[in-house]
Amino acid sequence: MKTNLLEEIRQQTHKITKRQIIGFVIAIALVLANGFAIIRETQVVPLITVAAVGVYVLLFHADVAMYLIAFTTPLSVIISSKNIHLGLSLPSEGLMIALTMIFLARILYDLRINHAFLKHPISIAIMVYLGWMLITCLTSVRPVISLKAFASKLWFITSCYWFFMQLVEDDLKNAVRYFNCYALGLTIIVCITTYLHALSGFDEHYAHYVMSPFYNDHTAYGAALAFMIPITAGFFFLPDNKLPQKIFYVVITLILLMAFYLSFSRAAWISLVVAIGVLIILKLRIKLSWLLGSGLILGLLLFFYADDILYKMSRNSQDSSGNFIEHVQSMSNISTDASNMERINRWTAAFGMIEEKPVFGWGPGTYQFEYAPFQKGYYRTIISTDFGDGGNAHSEYIGPCAESGIPGMLTVFAIVFTFLIIGIKTYIYTEDKTLKLLSLCMVISLVSYYTHGVFNNFLDTDKLSAIVWAAMAVITVCDVKRRTLPESR
Repeated sequence: MKTNLLEEIRQQTHKITKRQIIGFVIAIALVLANGFAIIRETQVVPLITVAAVGVYVLLFHADVAMYLIAFTTPLSVIISSKNIHLGLSLPSEGLMIALTMIFLARILYDLRINHAFLKHPISIAIMVYLGWMLITCLTSVRPVISLKAFASKLWFITSCYWFFMQLVEDDLKNAVRYFNCYALGLTIIVCITTYLHALSGFDEHYAHYVMSPFYNDHTAYGAALAFMIPITAGFFFLPDNKLPQKIFYVVITLILLMAFYLSFSRAAWISLVVAIGVLIILKLRIKLSWLLGSGLILGLLLFFYADDILYKMSRNSQDSSGNFIEHVQSMSNISTDASNMERINRWTAAFGMIEEKPVFGWGPGTYQFEYAPFQKGYYRTIISTDFGDGGNAHSEYIGPCAESGIPGMLTVFAIVFTFLIIGIKTYIYTEDKTLKLLSLCMVISLVSYYTHGVFNNFLDTDKLSAIVWAAMAVITVCDVKRRTLPESR
């Protein structure tokens, strides 16, 4: 018995490679060095260690880097410097920047992108979007600010769309792992936020900023929750799921739903209702002609009865409230609700900017610094500002129009219509259960975000960019894979 045990130990020892031994020795050395540095309160050694491990992961385990981006994005906080007028959400944006640089370097050296991805309609729409944004950076009234905005957009899209596509192409399960990581990070923030919110007795006004510094306010928090709920709920039905995975998705979805209600984000509530409506339409296979006809009728009714609708809205004096019914009623209050009134103030200011520079706009990222003179006195509210510190245009469509002109807005519409058409087509015309489910989940989540985009815009932040561009990457990969399957039509 003793001889057999020794023989087994010898066999296992022979299997250990030199690389594993070197790795083990380095790990032990790092642990000892960092332990000694912590005792001596020396910060340089831990920082160098973190940087070295980060470089190793980025170079040799890029999939792990992507999962770290997903997990740390909800947990990241903005670190800014007034001296260089730059703020980064760390550690997520740091990882995105590093991954973007490595990806671009590998493109120049040896990496080849699948031509089907390069020629895909979603990829083309994104490249046109970025191309026009770069042009408007050159015509910007504040070129430095615009170039910073373009750079951040570039590392969001490069890491979470282009690089992520390579990862998902290798294995569709990588898409599931990525969104699971984001869901876990978001769940940690939900637990922290809910605990702090509970200490206030779930006060509605405290709900607006209790998630800070992780999310700027309840609108961004609500948008992230509305985006992730269809994904975690949908992943429950993945064909390879075992009981533990199903329990995981049920628990996570219930936690996110609770946080979604407590976010008191009216725009997020609307966006999820619209997303569920699209899901019902797809499940019932309602004809496109019926939808277009219904949309046309609704548009005509809104046009002909616009005065009556605005009159009714102006008489609504219900402000936002902790009461669910009253909070829903406040959505149409444009007479006393400061949030709604300020949104209209931002939109009317943007329209004034568009009228003055309709083709090239004022430049990416410049809205918040330029809109103050375009505010109308009768639209101003108690939260209006003239100092460029009040945020953006509160619209994923109007904002780009003011900053990059009407062509800029059209490039946004092109992305939205392209992912909708491709995503729905992939869902309908594939028999592969995984492709069908993934494409459906991504479409529904993106519908929720771009519906929310009517009222707010968050694609200039890592919090939503990390999942919005990743969802588009998944749709692109699913569509390319669908075309290669025998049953594809």
